[in-house]
Amino acid sequence: SPLWLDESLSVNIARLPIGQIPDALRHDGHPPLYYVLLHGWMDLFGTGNRAVRAFSGLWSLAVFPLLWVAARRLGGRRVATYAMVLLALSPYAVRYATETRMYAMEMVLALAGWLLVDDAVRAPRWWRLGLISAIVATLLWTHYWAMWLLATVGLALVVRAWRARKNGNQDRLRACVL
Repeated sequence: SPLWLDESLSVNIARLPIGQIPDALRHDGHPPLYYVLLHGWMDLFGTGNRAVRAFSGLWSLAVFPLLWVAARRLGGRRVATYAMVLLALSPYAVRYATETRMYAMEMVLALAGWLLVDDAVRAPRWWRLGLISAIVATLLWTHYWAMWLLATVGLALVVRAWRARKNGNQDRLRACVL
């Protein structure tokens, strides 16, 4: 099918020389990372509808293993299996997988970030915090709505740390802070 308006805008912006992409984004309003990556993708695979949509398709495929790990942590193998089926049947996930926009990339980054934060809360390590910082920066350079996600996660971590302090659990407090 033909690209719809926002997809066409994504392709038109990504076609520009990389140095012109930030100025062109005044029409789209998003940060430049997705467009720069799409620019490189189009250099390799072309600008046809299938080629540009395949970029999001690959990002969407990367969601599956991340969701499997996250769901398995939360509820075991059965929950992970159900999560896979729900993702595969979700009209939003399917749409984002076939749309030349940054939403599939955001799903990968958000899930990877959640997994890293979960790991850091359980066993804080400096390298994990570095990876979390890289994911946060990548999210912010991909979509402006990431600010709301990150604010919510930050608030949740503050509440978690406050509850751990209130309950006198210093180990959990240390894990929440680090």
